[in-house]
Amino acid sequence: MINKRDIARKCKFLLGQWKENLNLTNYERTKFEDILNQIDFQIEKLDKKELQISVFGRVGVGKSSLLNALIEKQVFPTDIINGNTKANKSYKWCNGFKRLNKVELIDSPGIDEINNTNKEEINFNYVLDTDLILFVIDSDITRIDLKSIEELLRNNKPVLLVLNRCDQWDKKEIKLILTSIHKKLSFCKQKIKISLVSSSPREAKIKPDGTVRSEQKMPKVDILKNELKDIIDQSGESLLCINSLRIADQFYKLLKENRLIRKKEKAQGLIGKYATLKASGVAINPFLMIDLFTGLAFDSALIIQLSKLYGLEVGGPSARQLVKRLSFQNSLLGGAQIGIQITLNIFKQILILAAPLTGGLSLAPTAPIAIIQAALAIHTTKLIGRFAAYKFLMGANKNDGRPRLMLNYLLKENSDLRIMLGDFKFLTSSTDKNKNYLLP
Repeated sequence: MINKRDIARKCKFLLGQWKENLNLTNYERTKFEDILNQIDFQIEKLDKKELQISVFGRVGVGKSSLLNALIEKQVFPTDIINGNTKANKSYKWCNGFKRLNKVELIDSPGIDEINNTNKEEINFNYVLDTDLILFVIDSDITRIDLKSIEELLRNNKPVLLVLNRCDQWDKKEIKLILTSIHKKLSFCKQKIKISLVSSSPREAKIKPDGTVRSEQKMPKVDILKNELKDIIDQSGESLLCINSLRIADQFYKLLKENRLIRKKEKAQGLIGKYATLKASGVAINPFLMIDLFTGLAFDSALIIQLSKLYGLEVGGPSARQLVKRLSFQNSLLGGAQIGIQITLNIFKQILILAAPLTGGLSLAPTAPIAIIQAALAIHTTKLIGRFAAYKFLMGANKNDGRPRLMLNYLLKENSDLRIMLGDFKFLTSSTDKNKNYLLP
């Protein structure tokens, strides 16, 4: 088990080691320069122990006033007119946090105030790179809110939902709003935590001249402030690690996809070569066990060669283990192939043994049987090659999959982070669909 005090150092070491072992080509370094710089920036943040927290949400929900209330200073400009924040702004929050040297609060423009699609995407990506997101709403969740929350969770971002302006409703109304929000977020198995605040409450006052004016009251954000302090003190380094590993895992997926698509034609040629060799061996040899062992050897060799081609190398034992796993996972490879091969070999053996009694006539049907066996060997070899490529894409190699493995470990060990992430397993399971075009 990793000690929480050592987690940032351990994560930094593993990421650095993993990155060095990727054997990137000059082409890949150039193509993925931006995300590689992101990883380096995150490793630097780990080293310096600097956490970034951003607010995100629709225009006019009180994001800037929430940050001002938390730091008890008017640092972020606010205005009666919605959409006052046009660019990201940051502030160093000095609050004596444990095991962290710096906590940076970042204000961002509203989701629906940027008409330019490119700017909206840039803003979202900027927020995505921060370590913790305070998603601010001021009423029940809208379609825009829901879409953004789903996208953040799909990217494995820790999200703390903040319901602002709670001074406007009584307890019964707040309960109804919370019930509706949880219902709309029911796609998450974990119940996402919601913090209730009033960042800039106002109260109507009657002046001596009879006019009514609203006066500023003290913000009510103490509960959120204490929750944030606890999260930062207990899980600040874990949040840094999660973001670093998330970006590394995202990069590794892009890298593998790029390698699979660029090497697709060569992979098809390699699979065709091993399919021919396997078919020839199976067709000529009359013994079932030799067929099976020969097939396993060819399939293992194919996987090793494919892994070298993609730059995702696995050793002989790992390749054989992968062949076995693929065989059991696929009904054709695991059941039908063996069943058909057994039937055909038994039939072939009977015909061969009967040859002296029939003057050799019984050997004639063995040729079609051999052809069927060869065709089956070719088909299954193609499937093995295709499934192996899929496993490489999904991360079959434990060493190569370190970012994802460590990410899973951190989430398993920290229930609070799992709640902020919604339901990690549910969301990540749907991110790798429709990748068939990458496979040979």
